[in-house]
Amino acid sequence: YARNVVRPQLHGIDQDKLGRLYAELRKESMTSGGVPIAVRHIESVMRMAEAHARMHLRDQVRDDDMDTAIRVMLESFIQAQKFSVRRSLARSFRRYLTHNRDYNELLL
Repeated sequence: YARNVVRPQLHGIDQDKLGRLYAELRKESMTSGGVPIAVRHIESVMRMAEAHARMHLRDQVRDDDMDTAIRVMLESFIQAQKFSVRRSLARSFRRYLTHNRDYNELLL
């Protein structure tokens, strides 16, 4: 049903938040010597936010969909880094990783 009927739109998302995230990630990955961030990472965040909204059968992408997509992308990006870089990136982006975290997800 969701695949055929629900088409969430990206209206009213916080584009400044995505822009700041991209700028911070780009700067941090260049200074730390890790894997560089690319525009495709931001595009994937937008697609994941749409997918999260589709799973909840919503027509609009909300901020919590965007926060979840950012958290998933950051966790994946940080895990792909060298061990020495991983710790500093996790410390730098802690506010994105712990924002509105669902602590009941272990119960699922």
